[in-house]
Amino acid sequence: MDTHDIVVVSDMHLGEGRAPSSIRYAPTEDFFHDASFARFLEHIKSKYRDDPSRVLLVLNGDIFDFITVTRIPDDEEAGLRGFKVFAGEHKFGLNPTEAKSIYKLETIARGHLVFFRALAVFVAAGHRVELVRGNHDLELYFPGVRERLLELLASFEGEGGASLDTLRERVGFNQLFYREEGRIHIEHGHQYDSANSIRYPLRPIWSRKRWWRKDDEETDEMLDYPLGSIFVKFFYNRVRRLDPYAPRLLSPQQYMDFIRRYNLFDVWRVFRDHYPYFIAALGPSTPLGRSDDSEEEDARQDKNFKELAKCTGAGELYSKWSMLRIHPESASKGAVFSKIVEPVIRKTLWFGGFAFVLLYVWLLLFKLIQAVPTMAANALLTSIFAVITLGGAAWTWIHLQRKLRLRQQKHHRTEVDAAEKVAALSKVPIILMGHTHLVDHHAFDSGVIYANSGTWSTVANPWNRIMRDARRLTFLYVAGSKLHLKRWNDDALRFDDVPLFLHSTDDIVETGSGDLSDLNDEEDQLSQELSDPAER
Repeated sequence: MDTHDIVVVSDMHLGEGRAPSSIRYAPTEDFFHDASFARFLEHIKSKYRDDPSRVLLVLNGDIFDFITVTRIPDDEEAGLRGFKVFAGEHKFGLNPTEAKSIYKLETIARGHLVFFRALAVFVAAGHRVELVRGNHDLELYFPGVRERLLELLASFEGEGGASLDTLRERVGFNQLFYREEGRIHIEHGHQYDSANSIRYPLRPIWSRKRWWRKDDEETDEMLDYPLGSIFVKFFYNRVRRLDPYAPRLLSPQQYMDFIRRYNLFDVWRVFRDHYPYFIAALGPSTPLGRSDDSEEEDARQDKNFKELAKCTGAGELYSKWSMLRIHPESASKGAVFSKIVEPVIRKTLWFGGFAFVLLYVWLLLFKLIQAVPTMAANALLTSIFAVITLGGAAWTWIHLQRKLRLRQQKHHRTEVDAAEKVAALSKVPIILMGHTHLVDHHAFDSGVIYANSGTWSTVANPWNRIMRDARRLTFLYVAGSKLHLKRWNDDALRFDDVPLFLHSTDDIVETGSGDLSDLNDEEDQLSQELSDPAER
């Protein structure tokens, strides 16, 4: 447990970045912190310069955002790379095949040279790096993409980076999770989100069992994108190109709520500009995944899990872990349509019915008041009725808004509930995830600790009203058996604590049960260890 410390970063979402010949970023870009990340790695290097092997960097999923890359090569370059660009790819970006994913990775690298160079230099200094696959960099499943990533990093060998052999030795790829026996379990966390979970995580390849067949369609193996990725690729990327300042959203439901807050003209503008693309995404030639489980894939996955159990000595951990994932929402055409439209229809019918009943009762009572013969009594009752009506309407609105917020919070707790189950399977005290873009920390009664590393990309959060940048550049730091939630303070070149609110009074009692002097001593020691003022 004391062999090395662990730094966990997730959800950076490197996209097309900035073109080398331009000062402008792609409208779909989320990551603008290349220089900050380079300084972040330099700070880690300075703290472990005496023994670089004492720290491990874990890049926990969605580091590279292949889904938002829409740039395509010309026909000549595509021919040299051995693939063809189809008509739909000019609008939505290349299909997720191995060759086309390599092109996307190279596009990401050209737009983030500082990031890639910093990572190569970090490995050259003697540090190890482990990458865990997420739902936005599902393309790391392909061996060719993983090898090309190492080659791109090795291209900086002349600038102080590591050689290809060194990179192959010190950079690891984890298709499911990174785990240290008895100590820690790290995974991205998308398997507990029904819109982004992968049906067959060991082989996320799209099934081609269809009743139609076209000569001008993709023949190479393609990834079986979850519904959330389909939404981003075929719809939300177009929104970002129209409005690059649009909030970064994680689900179709969030996007529909975003549209609902717009005025009527903005809603019509989005509908007018993107309705054709949505219809095109539902076309028969569009790869939308499979609707049902495949017996062939089930058998293949069971075989793979058994092979993993033999070579890792982890028993049935992998297959049991896979059973914890939330069943993915069907990626069929009907499911895509219903997932986006159903919340709107449900809310419309609910509010419409509620409004009808309320209006009927209101008119009935108002009619009874009007039947009162005395004018003074009629006016008094009308006034009282108006006040009760306004108060009831305000109370109802506030209650509904609170209920919706609690429902959203409950949705985010699914990852916390899954973490406790994963801990029971893995028999480790620390479970770390990402994916939600929300920094989180939870201690279970069993002693297990769950934490979420948040994101380095842009995130809209109420904390910005209280403390600027409280939710940017966050990460997790594990020293021995102790877990710390940190954020990179790029102005002061140090690690700062991430501010969090307590969930309940129980947390207050638990937090206050310790010795305050010991807590202060621990914080002082940690500050000295991570933030040497002489080096700032």
